[in-house]
Amino acid sequence: MQEYIINFLRKSDGYLSGEDISRTLKISRAAIWKNIQELRADGYDIIAVPHLGYKLVSRPDKLLPQEIQFGLDTKYVGQKILHEESVNSTMDIVFRLGMENEREGTVLCAEGQTKGKERLGRQWTSPKNKGIYMSILLRPQLTPTAVSHLTLLTAVALCEAVRQVTALDAKIKWPNDLMIDNKKIAGILTELSAEMDRVRFVVIGMGVNVNTPASLLPPGASSLKIEGQKHFCRITLVQEILRKLEHWYERYKKEGFAPVIKQWKTYASTLGTRVRISDQQGDIEGEAIDLDENGGLIIRNDTGRTIKRMSGDVFQIR
Repeated sequence: MQEYIINFLRKSDGYLSGEDISRTLKISRAAIWKNIQELRADGYDIIAVPHLGYKLVSRPDKLLPQEIQFGLDTKYVGQKILHEESVNSTMDIVFRLGMENEREGTVLCAEGQTKGKERLGRQWTSPKNKGIYMSILLRPQLTPTAVSHLTLLTAVALCEAVRQVTALDAKIKWPNDLMIDNKKIAGILTELSAEMDRVRFVVIGMGVNVNTPASLLPPGASSLKIEGQKHFCRITLVQEILRKLEHWYERYKKEGFAPVIKQWKTYASTLGTRVRISDQQGDIEGEAIDLDENGGLIIRNDTGRTIKRMSGDVFQIR
C-alpha cells in the first residue's frame, strides 16, 4: 500500500487530500495516516496541512523498492525487489531464495553489508548508504561451464550503465572489475547451484562504490563521487543497471555469447597490456592478447607461447 500512496503523491503537483487518497485507494483515513508515518520513518519528507492534505517534499536516498521500480520498464529483472538496511551478504540471502524457488529477476538491495563477498574469498567493503550492494537471481538454461558467460555479460551491462549515468570513462579489467583511471570502483561475483549438466539458478552480485569517501575505501579503490567530483543518485544507477542487464541477458539468449565478447572488448582495459596472473597454478606474465570463445584470457608469454586462464588475480604491469 505504501508504494501506491507514494506514487500517488509523486504524481501530484500540489496537495492531495486524505479523502481523495482514501477514495482512490479504497482504504480508511486512519490507514493512510499509518502508512504516511511509516513512509516518513523510511526517510520520505511528507507534510500534512489541515484542509489541504498531504504533499511529498523529498524522497530518501535509499534503495527502496518503490523508488527503484518507479519508471523501471524492465519485463522481469527488478520486478520484485527486496530491501534490507544491513545484511551479512546479499549473495547468501538471494542464494537461499533461489533454493526456495523464488522467481527469476528477483533483486535484493542492501544499504550496507557486514560480510560482503568478493572474488577469491575476499570481502567487499560496504559502508552504509554509500554504495550499491545488490544481488540478482537468474535461471538460465545453461551448462555449468557456460556460467562464466554471465559474468562477462554482467560486466558489460554494469560498465554501460555507469558510463551512461555518470559520463565517466569506465573500463573492464578482466574478468569483471570495473575501473576508472586504473582504480577499482566496482566488482562482480557469480555463484550457482547446478547439477552435472544443467544450472538450477545463478546469483549475480555486485558492489559499486558510488558516493563512498576515500577514507572508507581500501587501497587501490575509488568511487564514482571521487572520480566525477559530484554526488550521484544510487537509485538512477540501479535502474540503469537492471535495464542493461536484462537487455544483454535477453540478447545473449537469442544471439549467443559472440555479441557479449565483442562489446566486452570495446570496454577492456586489459587487452593489449602486459599482465601478471596469479592463480592456483602459479604466476604467468606476458601480453594479454585476446579472449577465447568462453571468455578466458589468452596471454602470450615472453617465449611466444599462448596460455589461457579462466580465473585469477590480474595485475596490469603496463
